[in-house]
Amino acid sequence: MQGFNSVTQSLSATGTTVPIPVLPVWGNVGMLPGILVTLTSGASLTYSVEVTGDDVLASGYQASAGNWVGFSNMTGLTASNAGTLGAVVTAVRLHVTAYTSGTVTLQFVQASAQ
Repeated sequence: MQGFNSVTQSLSATGTTVPIPVLPVWGNVGMLPGILVTLTSGASLTYSVEVTGDDVLASGYQASAGNWVGFSNMTGLTASNAGTLGAVVTAVRLHVTAYTSGTVTLQFVQASAQ
């Protein structure tokens, strides 16, 4: 691995994080972006990781009006989880749908072999 991009975002309330753009990695077979979500000890919340094909970098883009869907097996969760992004998408974000206490943190890591 020659390099990587890591973005970390956290929420301690209901709502969504800002979109994290997924960089195109043409020809990097086996270099799938990783998603790691952790909760603080005793956290009581429900979250989903969402993805989109929208052009989130377009001038005037409003994430609240975007086309977001839950990612694979990372929807409606109440515990830490990890996975790889095998689908072609343009961005990911964290969405907390129910909150009582604690913090949830999304770490998105994208590696490059070039």
